[in-house]
Amino acid sequence: MWKSLVNNWAMKLTALALAVVVWLWANSEVTRTTQIEAYFEVAYPGSVDVQVEPENRRVMLTVKGPTAVFDDISRRVVQVIYKMPDVAGASEDRREKVAFDPKMVLNLPAQVQVVGFSPESFTVRVRRIETKSLPVNPPRIEGKPTPGYEVSTPEILGSPWVSVTGPASVLQRMIDEHKGVDPEPIDVTHRTEPIRDRRLRIQTLVRLDNATTEQIHCDETVDAFVDIRRAVVPGVVKGVPVAVLTAPGVTADVEITSGNPIDLAVEGGPEALKTLAAEKLRAFIDVRSRRPDTDVPFFEKLLVDGLPEGVHLAKEVVVTAKFKLPARPAEKAAP
Repeated sequence: MWKSLVNNWAMKLTALALAVVVWLWANSEVTRTTQIEAYFEVAYPGSVDVQVEPENRRVMLTVKGPTAVFDDISRRVVQVIYKMPDVAGASEDRREKVAFDPKMVLNLPAQVQVVGFSPESFTVRVRRIETKSLPVNPPRIEGKPTPGYEVSTPEILGSPWVSVTGPASVLQRMIDEHKGVDPEPIDVTHRTEPIRDRRLRIQTLVRLDNATTEQIHCDETVDAFVDIRRAVVPGVVKGVPVAVLTAPGVTADVEITSGNPIDLAVEGGPEALKTLAAEKLRAFIDVRSRRPDTDVPFFEKLLVDGLPEGVHLAKEVVVTAKFKLPARPAEKAAP
């Protein structure tokens, strides 16, 4: 027995070496290790908002398995899915790092084993979703009206509150920093008449700061109004003469003691003001209700005719005048 084992040991050692070589060759032909591309997703409940880093969802899987099944893998959509537990009770935003696990890989043949990931992990930011009633800010104005017209401050008519859904921390920042939500802007380009938009939508893409843009949800609309009217600018008409309107039969003259002619301060559209001139206006005071029995000065409101449409006096003008009575005859001395 012993002789049979030790005899021809060189031949038997050679046979063993050949067997190892054959096994290695066969194993390399039957089993293969390679990389395949997959995309990962995060499945989460509707009570939270989840942001994933990195944004690129591509992940390279290092897999090992029988050579024969790799042709089948190329025809499959391999997914990596992380199922997040319900965290509806969370009161604050939180961030956590999640390591890839072979149990997350779906749609691989059972004979294939996942032995590596690149990258090896990802980060999720979890934020609680909330619905709140938020105030609506006045809409922003875009464009410019027709020259000669001006736009008033826009306003929200009716209820200035809407129901908004989004991450609780985002809604709170909108209240603290932006005083509420913003509706879509109103375009006044080349407009000459007031605008009323009864179904103005709420902006759902919110820019919190220069580096942060968030998405919210709101199905409600608001009723907005912006007044557009002719622009009013100040002007002055110099040297306007003031006339006097007296009752029939009154022979006493009236003297304007506060200055005549006068300069009139007016307001109106820029184009209309360009056409104003003293000779086109009729300024006067009406003293028909006054009795010319005294020369005591009195105050009278100035009336002006001939102002173009949209032009008016900047303020009420009051002039000072008095009647010029004839001199009384001197009384005779007593004898």
